[in-house]
Amino acid sequence: TEAHCTTDGRFEVFLRFVAGLSSPLSARPLEEILGPFPHETTCQVIDWVKEEVKRQTGNAGSEAGKRSLLNTMHYLFESQNHALAQQTLGLVETISFGGLR
Repeated sequence: TEAHCTTDGRFEVFLRFVAGLSSPLSARPLEEILGPFPHETTCQVIDWVKEEVKRQTGNAGSEAGKRSLLNTMHYLFESQNHALAQQTLGLVETISFGGLR
C-alpha cells in the first residue's frame, strides 16, 4: 500500500500506531471506544511486521537501508510481541546502525 511504499517518512507515525494496535494491551483502550478489532486484521499486521523485519534485515548495507531497518525495529517494538521479536530476530547475530546521521 501507499503507506509503506513511500520513502519520505510521512506515514511512519501512522505505521507505528498500527503496529502497536496488534498488541492486545495497547489496543484495549481504543477497543472500548471503537469496538473490537477483527482478529484477522491483527494477524495481517503481525504478518506485515514479520515480513518487513525479514526484508529490512537483509537490506541494511547502506545508510538508507539502516534507516529503514531502524524504522522497522520501531514497528517491532510497538507490537510488544515477544514471540514475533524472537521469531524475526532470533537468528540474527548482529545488527549495526553505525554510520547513521
